Amino acid sequence: MMALPEFTPASADNAPAAISAPLSGAITAPVPHAALSRLPQLHEESRLALRRAGLLTRAVPAACLLLALGAAAALLGGGSLGAVFFWSLLVLAGVLAITVSSLRTAAVFKDMAGSAADLRAILLYLGLAWGLGAFLALAPEPVRLVAFAILPTLGMALFLRDAPAILAFAAPVTLLATAACLLRAESAAAAGTLLLLQAATGFFLFARRRGAGIVPPGLVLR
Repeated sequence: MMALPEFTPASADNAPAAISAPLSGAITAPVPHAALSRLPQLHEESRLALRRAGLLTRAVPAACLLLALGAAAALLGGGSLGAVFFWSLLVLAGVLAITVSSLRTAAVFKDMAGSAADLRAILLYLGLAWGLGAFLALAPEPVRLVAFAILPTLGMALFLRDAPAILAFAAPVTLLATAACLLRAESAAAAGTLLLLQAATGFFLFARRRGAGIVPPGLVLR
């Protein structure tokens, strides 16, 4: 019968040293400075990607809210039937454009930067369309005109939480509604109130965005 080779286990004293030698070298190897220098850039890219993804995700609920506010303005605004119908088509086109853009981006899930820019352009159009309602869909009453501009701006701020997108919508709404207060309602007080409330909303959004970007001192790279 063939004799099996005799197996002699390694010494218990030598085994840990043999194992720990390569591990200790791997653990104590210095991290390249180039990798550390890229961490702020990667953090900024991740933050922008999350913000764009959040904007695209919340765009459809914001459009639905605007559609509900538009229906209320069409029913309670006091404008003529033909003018209200034309204004409703303008707003509906913007809402449908937001919905299609958001769903298409969610299906493909690429080029979020371009999709976010397209969405802000659609919101600019939608702000112009909504602001025209101050001349087409509403009776010349100061309270209605102020509420017509303030309520959708607040709704967009709560849903979108993206300052450039909210500004793209709110700027034309504010300008057109203020012009309607001055030209149609002939109320400087309503125009001043509208501008003050919109400015307060913008200041709140700016402060919130700046506060969200503060990095805790313990996480700052030195």
